[in-house]
This record gives sequence, C-alpha cells and structure tokens, in this order.
Amino acid sequence: MKLLLSKSRYSLLLFLVLLSVGTASLAQNGSKQDKQRIDNLLSGAKNSINRYNLSNALNQAQSALELAESINNVQKSWEAKNLVGEIYLTQNDFQKAIHIFLEMSMEAEKVNNYSVSANGYLSLANIYSHMGAFNKANETYELAYDQFNQIDYELGMIEVKAAASLNHLTGNNLDKALSSYQKLLALATEDNLAYFKLIAHDGLLEVYQKSKETKKGIEIGKSYLSLIETEGGSEQMAANAYNRMAALYLANSDNPLAQESLKKAEDIGRRGAAGNKILSQTYQLLSQAYDALGNSDQSNQYRNRFESLKRQLPAETSYHPDDLEEAELLARELEKTSRAIITEQQLIKEEADKNKRKEILSDEINRLKLLEHEALVGDRNLGHTALEAEYIHQDLMVAQHEFESTERQAEILRYKESLLRHQLELKVAEEEKLILLQQAEISEKRQQIYIIVGGAFLLIAIILGVEYVRIRKLNKLLKTQQATIHQRNVELEISNGTIMEKNAKLHKAHNELKRTQANLIQAEKMSALGMLTAGIAHEVNNPISFVSNGLQILEENISEAFDSLTTFEQIIQLNDIDEIKSNYNIHKAENQSVSVLKKDTADLLGDVTFGATRITEIVDGLRIFSRKDEKKFKKSQLSEIIESALLISKSKYKGRIQIIKEYGENMPSIDCFPGQLNQIFINLIGNASDAIEGEGWIKIILQNIDNKYVRAIVQDSGSGMSEDVKKKIFEPLYTTKESGKGTGLGLSITTDIVKTHRGHIDVRSKIGVGTAFILTLQVDLINGQKKEDAD
Repeated sequence: MKLLLSKSRYSLLLFLVLLSVGTASLAQNGSKQDKQRIDNLLSGAKNSINRYNLSNALNQAQSALELAESINNVQKSWEAKNLVGEIYLTQNDFQKAIHIFLEMSMEAEKVNNYSVSANGYLSLANIYSHMGAFNKANETYELAYDQFNQIDYELGMIEVKAAASLNHLTGNNLDKALSSYQKLLALATEDNLAYFKLIAHDGLLEVYQKSKETKKGIEIGKSYLSLIETEGGSEQMAANAYNRMAALYLANSDNPLAQESLKKAEDIGRRGAAGNKILSQTYQLLSQAYDALGNSDQSNQYRNRFESLKRQLPAETSYHPDDLEEAELLARELEKTSRAIITEQQLIKEEADKNKRKEILSDEINRLKLLEHEALVGDRNLGHTALEAEYIHQDLMVAQHEFESTERQAEILRYKESLLRHQLELKVAEEEKLILLQQAEISEKRQQIYIIVGGAFLLIAIILGVEYVRIRKLNKLLKTQQATIHQRNVELEISNGTIMEKNAKLHKAHNELKRTQANLIQAEKMSALGMLTAGIAHEVNNPISFVSNGLQILEENISEAFDSLTTFEQIIQLNDIDEIKSNYNIHKAENQSVSVLKKDTADLLGDVTFGATRITEIVDGLRIFSRKDEKKFKKSQLSEIIESALLISKSKYKGRIQIIKEYGENMPSIDCFPGQLNQIFINLIGNASDAIEGEGWIKIILQNIDNKYVRAIVQDSGSGMSEDVKKKIFEPLYTTKESGKGTGLGLSITTDIVKTHRGHIDVRSKIGVGTAFILTLQVDLINGQKKEDAD
C-alpha cells in the first residue's frame, strides 16, 4: 500500500507538470478575441504617435502589454514593449526606455531566446545613439550582433551593421562610417538585399559629402540614383540624393548640374513626397546656387522659403564634445541603475515563484496523505465487519448449547438463529457489495495511476530524446564555433602584426608631416618676408640717412674744433701774458660759434642715436618673425608681438591707411610661440591692407577675458567677402589675389598655428562694410598642458 501511495505522489506531480505545460500552451495561443483586441490597441497607439498624441499612445501600448502578458502571448508582449520603449524615447524619457529594452533583453537571454534579446539590444543601442553616447551605442550594437549570430540570423546581423554605420556617421566618425557602410554594401550586394543596398549608398553619399570628397561622392550618388530607379527606392530617397549631389556640384563650382539636381528635388518636394525637412534643404541649396550666380532676387526668394519651412520643423539635435562625454556617462549610469532594478525584480519574482511551487507541492502532499488516510479507513471498515461476524458466530455457539440443554428454548433459539442468520446474510451482502465497490474504485484509480505513470515515462522518454538530439546539435555547433574561433584567432594575430606595421609607418609619416609643416611655416615666413623686403628696405633706409648725414656734419664740426684747439695751443705757448691775452681775445672774437658748435653736435648725436635705435627695432622685429620657435611655450606680451608685426608690415599701409589701436588695460602675458603669432598678425595686417583700395583704416583691439583668455580683433574697412569666399579662405592654396601676389597658404598656416596654441579663430565679413578676424588665445597654456598630462 505504501509503495502504491509513493508511486501515486510522483505520478500526481508529473500530472500537474503536464497540466501546467498544457495550460501555458493554451495561454500562449490565447483567444482570437484577445489577440484582435491587442492588435487594435497597438494600431491605435501607432496612429496616436503619428498625431503626436504621445500620452494616449502610451496608455494604449501599456494596455496592450498588460493584455498580452495576461494571456502569455510572448510575441505580442514583445511588440507592445517595443512600442512603449519607442514612446519613452520620443518623450526623451531615457531611463524608462532603457529599462524596458534592457529588461526585455535580459529576460530573453536568460531563456536563450536570442531573437528577442538581439532586437532588445538593437533598440537599446539606438537609444544610446539618440542620446549622443556613440561609444556605448557601439558596444551595445556588438551585443545585438552576437545575439543574432547565435541563431545565425544573417538579416538581423545586416540590420545591426546598418544601424552601427549610421551611429558612426551621426557621431561624425567618418573613417569608421566609411568602412562600415562599405562592408554593409558588400554584404547587401552578395545577398541581393535591395533595401540595405539603398541604405549603404545613402550613407556613403553623406560620408563623402561631409569629408568633401566630391569626386567619389558624385560617383556613388549617380549609382544611388540608378539603384533607386531600378530597385524601387522611395521618392524621398531620391529627393535627398539629389540634394546631396547638388551640394557636391556646388563644391565643384558646377552650378548648372547643381541646379538641375535641385529642380528635380524641388519637383518631388512640392508633390509632398519628400517631407518638409528635405524640401527646406532644397530651398537652402537653391538660394546658395542663385547667390553664386549673382541673382540676388531668386536667391532671396528661396532663402525666404527655406526660413519659412525651417520655422515649422523641430529643432535639430546637435552634439558638442563636452555634451558627448556627459552623454556617455549618463548612458552608462542609466543602464547601471536599470540593471540593478531589473536584477532585484528578478530575484523577487524568483522568490515568489519558489514559494508558489512550495505551496503547490504542499497541497499535493496533503492530497496524497488524504488518499492514504481514506485507504486506511477502508481497511478498518473491513476489520469491523469481520469482527462482527465473529461475534455472531459466538452467539450461534451459545444458542446451540442452550438448544441442547432445553427443547423449549431450542425453538426459540432456532427462531433467533434463523432471524440472526437472515440479518447476518443481509449485512454480509451489503458489506460484500461495499467491498466490491471499493475494489472497483481502487482498481479504477490504479488503472488511472498506471496511465499517468506510463504517460509520464513516455513524456520523459520524448523529452530525453529531444534533449539528446539538441545536445548533439549543440556539440556539433560548438565544435564548428571552436574551429571558427581558432581560425579567427590566427587571422587576428596576422592582422595585429599588419596593424602594428601600419602603425609604425603611420607614426613615421606623422613625424615627417610635422617636419614638413614646420618647414612650410618657415617657408611661408620667408615668402612673406620677401614680399615685404622693399618696404622694409625703405624703412631701414630712413634711419640710415639720419645716421649718415649726422656723421658727415659731425666730421666737419670735429675738424673745426680740432683747428680751434691747435690755435689755442699756439697761443698758450707764447711767453708774454699780455700777448697771450691779446691773441686769445682776437681769436675769441673771430670764433664766436663755439657754443653753436656744441649745440649742433648734441643735436646731431641725438639724430644718430634715434636712427640707430630705429634700425635696432626693425632688426629685432625681423629676427622675431624669421626665427624658428623653440619646442616650449614662453611668456610674451601680445601687444609687443603686434607692434613688431606692424613695424614689418608698415610699407603696406604707410601713408594711406590709419592704424587704430584699442589695447585693454592690465593685459596679461600669454604662453606662446612669439614667432608664430608674429606671422599670424603679419598675415592678417597684410590681408587687411590688400583689401583696402585707396585710403581706409585698420583697427586692432586687445581684450582681457577674466585673465584666462586674450582676444585679438583685426578689423578693416575693406571691400568685405562673399559667403562662398569666406567658406574657403582657410583652405590651403586658396587665394583671391592676383598671380604672384599670394601663395594661398597664409590663412591655412594661421589656422594650424592657432590649433597649436589651442585657440580659436573666427571671421566676420560683409560685402561693402569690411572684415574682422577674431583670435582667442589661452593665457596659461603651460599649466594647462601639465594638467592634461597628469590626467
């Protein structure tokens, strides 16, 4: 009996397991009515998002999620969670968006549901990219890629590759974006995936546009437009491509082709097929194109259209380097917080499930004990029946003894015996009937137990068979992956060697580039010095004339003085005092100009000294300008550097241009390379002088900004610059001067020098008004450098 009850316990447990599996399966499928309601809620939420009613969209999506979880529909739960996360992201509620996708990924990964976990990580990476945490996004894209790789889902891996490429592009990491989009194009072409080929072309076109590689950009743009036509790309894609092509044509000064592309983009935009953002870009480019042609009316017309559309668009997200660092820290902190909350919730849930399983097990044990008790009660009832039969038998024995004693009592005893037998037969019949019923019930329960046990064994055998097949497949997959990993390790070692070799070459090339740059700066100095030679010679010639003329007159005065001394010596040699006085008075009367001679000599010496000092100043200025700077910064006054530059450049502005100086008080000395800054101001003063036709003025302003920065402004009253010229002036070899009057390197080298000093240069210009160059430099570069090295 105990053995039977023991088997019954395990059979009932297995039965409950089967029952729970069946119930879960039914709940997973759900009723058609519930599924339809979930679909309706999700559809309504999406429509609310399109109408920017995010509050209503969130309520509908959360209702769909609750209903899907109540019927255990995993697919619909995932769709609802994904939509809720997107709404949180649209609201910039990054904490909730990260939490929902991270929870989805962690739960799916825990049960090896790699498809759901991969999509969760992909959405999570998109959130980080939207925040500006581009490095964290790259790490999460790699997680999503690995999850898709676990199930060998190639389309998912390509989708991750496309998203990661866009992340590189948005983060302005053009080299990685170029490499990533090229790999995406190769994969999409190999598998003939039209959509991803279009995405790759669009990304490459934007990369080439941003990196100003016009030739490659135009080639990929033509291929992109052809692909849109053959593969059924959208008109929005085409309009965007035409805009980018037009920008490249304008960069190449190919205005006709630019206008042709922009007209096609405008036609698409006016049909409403491109969206206001792309149409506004079209209007902006058309304004620039007509401005380049000098058609101000058309240019202003399109500029007004652009500004009108731009006001209707939401503000674009821009990323500052400081913001990016803060975004990285924020993203990692939000994920850390969400991961801690999710882990705690999982532990609480696991504890609740554990307690629930304990309750179920306790209930089943109590049921088994009840069955065991009922079986024991049945045995006791049978024992009572047998005991009663024994008592009756004893009564019969007593009756028979009494019958043998007396005849009279015999009849009575026979009657009693007959009555008792009849009662006993009835009772025994009832007991036998009850026993038969109990035996039938026990037999039926035994049969049910046998069926449950047999079914359980069959189920266990099936599960073991399935697991055996799955484990064999996993072992096979593991061997394949191990071989792949080994092969990749070998390839990685080879790649590392190649990378180290390339790094060495790159380091060597970098050093050569630095030497070339230094030589170029020195050569530009000498070139500028050559152009200023005539003016400098004139400046030096004037003080030399002072010195030369003064020395000639001094020579005459000294000769006259020597003659007077000789006469006095002759007078002194006379013996007669009266004769000496007489000759002295005669000589004194004849030479009344001694005092005049002394005054003239003093004036001439002053002129000679002034001329020599002036020559020294010019030579010092040339020495500062022409020398190569040392490797370390040194403290210098910016006003002294500017004065040296004005001295050297004087021939360019002397006599026609007024120099206005507005130097602030208490100007601090700055850490700098004086020769390089001298070259900057010679370039700026020279350009300002060239921009002024006839008479005008150049204003030089020095400002102290909180003793941390010094701002220098070189402003002129020249002709000014157009927007196109202003965009190109810092490019190497670009010049608006006539041949032989400029190298096109002055402002390019100026930009490099400003970067060396970790400063900033900006330009403001308006045609017919003039131009101002604004230079901002740090005061304390040496301590700043030490602080950076310590960090």
